[in-house]
Amino acid sequence: MQNALLDYADLISLLTAVGTFVAIVAGVVELIKARREHVRAKEQEFNSSYLTISDAYHQLLELSVEYPHLGIFPWQEEPADLSPDDLVRRDIFYEMMISIFERAYLERHKTPEIAEHFWPGWETFLRRQIEKPSFRKYWGIFDGEGAFGAYDKRFEAFAKRLDGGLPGQDGV
Repeated sequence: MQNALLDYADLISLLTAVGTFVAIVAGVVELIKARREHVRAKEQEFNSSYLTISDAYHQLLELSVEYPHLGIFPWQEEPADLSPDDLVRRDIFYEMMISIFERAYLERHKTPEIAEHFWPGWETFLRRQIEKPSFRKYWGIFDGEGAFGAYDKRFEAFAKRLDGGLPGQDGV
């Protein structure tokens, strides 16, 4: 009888050890699944963020092909003389551009890829765009407190700091 009890105790110990091993393996498998899901969610977040910004920018590029004389990009000359209709078109293009800048600014911390690889280029683009007199005039961000107000306040504050850091700009 005592032998049977020892065998029974050994069996219970063996089952406990096997059960513990199975639980550990199941836990590791769940951790691996959770990590994969996290990575997949981050990839989807990056793709969604990037594609939204990219699609809006490509739409702006496509529209600007129809109106190259408006000179909306930093690498284009400022047009000397635009019709009233063209001034309205240029303002609409600038509004689209500001919206893209704001979205890029707000998305920059969602994934390391955007922050490290895409945002620096957008920041440089915005910095150069702010140097355009027609853009500064339209945007009105530098005309005093409360003049801007249509965008995320963090983005507005960032743009104001950018302006103050530009050579030849007084940041007012």
